Amino acid sequence: MLISGKLNKIRTFALLLIFVGVGVMYIGFLWKSLMALFFILGMLFVLASVAIYFWIGILSTHSIRVHCPACGKVTKVLGKKDECMYCKAILSLDPKDAPNQTKENT
Repeated sequence: MLISGKLNKIRTFALLLIFVGVGVMYIGFLWKSLMALFFILGMLFVLASVAIYFWIGILSTHSIRVHCPACGKVTKVLGKKDECMYCKAILSLDPKDAPNQTKENT
């Protein structure tokens, strides 16, 4: 997949809603009698996108920032499991998902 991380997936969905809304508004040019209906429907898509961007902005400010062990960059984790935004490594805050670190005596 081209996008990684929960935050980026939700942002991409919101961007898709903007394009769909503009596309719906352009459909109004095909049927002049229904232009107002298509304009209102398109504006609803765009306003839904604005609401999602606002919501994801609030979630982004409250998400936990961690250093990715694979690439070393700082990324945000939303929930207990998420992907690194850069290298797509699975990150977890749950201790039961931690790898077993046993030291062997040699």
